[in-house]
Amino acid sequence: MKALVTTASTPTSLFLVRRLKQMGYKVTTVDSHTRSFVSYSNAVSKRIIAPSLRYDPHGFAEAIIDELRQEQYDFYLPVLECGYLMSYYQDTIKQYTKMISMPYHHITHVHNKNAMRDYAKRAQVRTPHTLAPDTLKDAFRMLETLDSAVVIKPQVACNAHGQKIVLDPKEAVWEYGRIVKQYGLEAQLPIIQQYIKGTLISSVNLAVNGEVKGNVVFRALRTVPTSGGTSSYRETVASPEAELFDARLIKHFNWTGFISFDYMEDESTGNLYLIDCNPRIAPGATLGYFAGVDLVEAFVDLLNGKDIAILPKQQNGVRCKLKFLDLGWLLYNLIDKGLSGKQKRQCFKTWIKREKSYNDIEDIHDMRPWFALYAFLLGNIGKLLGSDGGEIFLEHSLYDEDTFGKGLPESAATML
Repeated sequence: MKALVTTASTPTSLFLVRRLKQMGYKVTTVDSHTRSFVSYSNAVSKRIIAPSLRYDPHGFAEAIIDELRQEQYDFYLPVLECGYLMSYYQDTIKQYTKMISMPYHHITHVHNKNAMRDYAKRAQVRTPHTLAPDTLKDAFRMLETLDSAVVIKPQVACNAHGQKIVLDPKEAVWEYGRIVKQYGLEAQLPIIQQYIKGTLISSVNLAVNGEVKGNVVFRALRTVPTSGGTSSYRETVASPEAELFDARLIKHFNWTGFISFDYMEDESTGNLYLIDCNPRIAPGATLGYFAGVDLVEAFVDLLNGKDIAILPKQQNGVRCKLKFLDLGWLLYNLIDKGLSGKQKRQCFKTWIKREKSYNDIEDIHDMRPWFALYAFLLGNIGKLLGSDGGEIFLEHSLYDEDTFGKGLPESAATML
């Protein structure tokens, strides 16, 4: 049995290829860079380096389709944002192997933070108060009238890239203009969202025809960036409202496949507010496996045409740590000029405290990914600790809709 998996430069992908090997599959990985630590795993039988997903999405897609034309695979499984791109070509891919994906236009709509206001309202899911200016002048006018903290967010982003929490309303106009200029967002202005102070609650779901078949709900104990982003240390928790909101959204979308949601839990009321939707698998799938919910095995069964029963409920209180990112959390705090010496010492005490948890990457029987990862981290530590560290780490794993849109007709014609 053979499986084709893209992209592989994330801990989620490492878990996935190891799990597929345990299930008896020979795994071929496709990624855009030699630093892809996952491809060094002994769970990988064949490694392919394709053009950059971010900078040359057409070349990336062509490399995958060429591989499917040349080799026989039982299924194709895109991980993270490459799934957005490859959903566009799913009809072509299904001529060669099995693939599960929602339509491209559906995925991009669900992922758009501006569209979230409308579909969340229709699904009866609570969201923070959100403003979507049509022009830069409108944005500045809106911000000048606000007297509370806000979050400035690009309409489409990953890992909090381009996101800024502005606690002082007087700085909001300047910060908004800076973000628009830095990220070139003049044509698709960022949204302005009410800041909810509290805990990040996340979920990852596997659904079939609008019904949740299995899910994992967890809270972020630590995130990178520290203001909100990817959780470096997480714990499964009971959250009936998160499960209720997930089910409503999934039914509204009539979703099939993986889909993940992020909520902020208001520290004063306990209410959840939807802040992000990612139509893909998420790191919580690894935590879920340790908590008794095997989403990957169920998804493979779905790919193979089997009916899926409702998966067991997760065990709560299970913790999982992404050690290299958690070290980043510590370093970010230690170099933060806004923290006092006492606060930094408290961060270190919190970080050094030993608690029972699972690791996302380390495996004594598969150490080469660990060495490959840390070689890259040590060689780029200065850049990674900067404000764009997450974007540098994920550089070739991110998908850009605008880049894909350029030359699309010509590219699509060559791959059909």
